Amino acid sequence: MMKKRKVSMQSIADELKISKVTVSKALNDKEGVGEELKNKIKEAAARQGYIMPVQEETERKKIGIIMNGRFISEGGGGAIYMRMYEKIVRELGRYNYSTMMLTPSPATICDDISMIKNENLFKGILVLGLLDQEVREQVKEIDIPKVYVDIYDRTHRSDSVVSENIYSMYDMTRYLIRMGHRKIGFVGTINSTTSITDRYLGFLRAMLEKNMQLRDDWVIPDRSLEGKAVDIELPKEMPTAFICNCDETAFRLTRTLNNHGYTVPDDISIGSFDDDIYAKLTDPQLTTVAVNASLIGKVSVRQIIENIEKPDKKPETRRIEGEIIYRNSVKNLNLEDEERIEKRDKVENIK
Repeated sequence: MMKKRKVSMQSIADELKISKVTVSKALNDKEGVGEELKNKIKEAAARQGYIMPVQEETERKKIGIIMNGRFISEGGGGAIYMRMYEKIVRELGRYNYSTMMLTPSPATICDDISMIKNENLFKGILVLGLLDQEVREQVKEIDIPKVYVDIYDRTHRSDSVVSENIYSMYDMTRYLIRMGHRKIGFVGTINSTTSITDRYLGFLRAMLEKNMQLRDDWVIPDRSLEGKAVDIELPKEMPTAFICNCDETAFRLTRTLNNHGYTVPDDISIGSFDDDIYAKLTDPQLTTVAVNASLIGKVSVRQIIENIEKPDKKPETRRIEGEIIYRNSVKNLNLEDEERIEKRDKVENIK
């Protein structure tokens, strides 16, 4: 196996062309470094796999954090995972655990798994977000305590800590219904991830409760089963609103709608999920379910430490509730009905 280059504060400083002192302040959350630069430093540290130093007697207490490398560079969904990662690192530090990030790909997974198994590096592993299928299959066979973060363990042999997707999307759909929408579509490839499947189920439950029609052509894929984005194809007959499985998809849907002459929310309303950077980049800004990334990170740390200390503990799934953030992407159709009634009454009075 090729020897990896040494990662240190100096290597991070060299990459960003700043001083080692600045790197140290940022990684230890000390004053004197702006938030933007601090985030860049932490992202560089994560990318390089930097491990925060700990006291000698706790050096053997390491947790591996395995995540898809694309989340480090992505500005949308990746930003949420970086917030979770930062919270996890800080929380583990409070318990005298150090961390090491691994970003295995199908090309590197054999070497990464061999390193984990043969060198006994880690007391436990946190799997952060969706991995490539080949990587997932290899990771699930690692026989040390694991916690899956923002994704289910499909084998149910390990703990999972996820956003409460079903009822959060149920609430979002009910909000659109209260705003007068009766023709609502869903944008997301249902079987591509467990999160999208759960969000669709929440949407579907709210629709069924109101005996509302769900048309097949109003359920629109946004990605391949491998997670690659695909063009969003609009139906011939449009609903009055769409529920999107995530903000990045809502951002792309808004752009597609604009290209076809529709405006949001005057013509089409949008409800979404995540409250990441795309929620504010979209024009108008999105009404969306905010994922509590900080609490997910904190609970994940408690779970992995408990698994290490109690290896016979029965696995469980913890669901962390989200919160709807109300912005400007949903139109209140009830107001339109009231305005039509008022105009009708005025005309009848004149007659």
